[in-house]
Amino acid sequence: MELIVLGGSAAAPNPGDACAGYLVMAGATRLLLDCGSGVVSRLRAQIDARALTGVLITHLHSDHTLDLVALRYTLKYAPGTPLAAPIPLHLPPGGRDFLARLADVYQEGNEAGQDFWGEVFAVQEFDPAGSLDVGDVTVRFAPMVHYIPVWAVRLEERATDRALTFSADAGPQSPLADFAAGSDLLLCEATLLRQAPGQAPEDYGHLTAAEAGCIAARAGAHRLVLTHMWAELGFERYLADARRTFSGPVELARSGAVFTV
Repeated sequence: MELIVLGGSAAAPNPGDACAGYLVMAGATRLLLDCGSGVVSRLRAQIDARALTGVLITHLHSDHTLDLVALRYTLKYAPGTPLAAPIPLHLPPGGRDFLARLADVYQEGNEAGQDFWGEVFAVQEFDPAGSLDVGDVTVRFAPMVHYIPVWAVRLEERATDRALTFSADAGPQSPLADFAAGSDLLLCEATLLRQAPGQAPEDYGHLTAAEAGCIAARAGAHRLVLTHMWAELGFERYLADARRTFSGPVELARSGAVFTV
């Protein structure tokens, strides 16, 4: 299994980067995990978007979803071999209503009255209590603590038993360490260098790099990749903080980085 980072920025794209987006390749499977601002251009530099096996969205914040619109236009209008069948789009609960509201905003002119999403996506909401098979990968879910409902995902390649866990957006009270136990790679948000003073820990919706390192250590993860970062805070500072709390390899999710799981 291979992880290709398309974007690892926080709420807005860092200079020269994109928001959350990760291409997971396992056997013949090509799974796009989240689709934030700027992701589609980087996806198209890696593969033909029509070759995607599926798209999975962890939660409905804009930095994880905005480029779904760009992906829709790519699949519908980009020159090349027409799409053979709609690509499965796996959304969290409430995702269908979210897409309907987006369609109301963008659907106009010669597209008025058309099925804005259904022409290119087979839209479905995942069951967080269950699992999902996407090609050669089994996906499992766990709810995290954030400002809206969000699910971390654990991707297990059935042919090799290799496991990749992605935290999505998660505060330190999230049950992430248990969910990520034994992961070959933990892709973990590290938005902050320190938590804001005056907040109760149960209200934190993001992790510091040091907290990400602690979670990786408790999970027994083999490798930690930090993501969802602000360039202004300094990437070397993120690395240094995580390496103080996790003794294994720590790397950064920068656009174009490739990790073998």
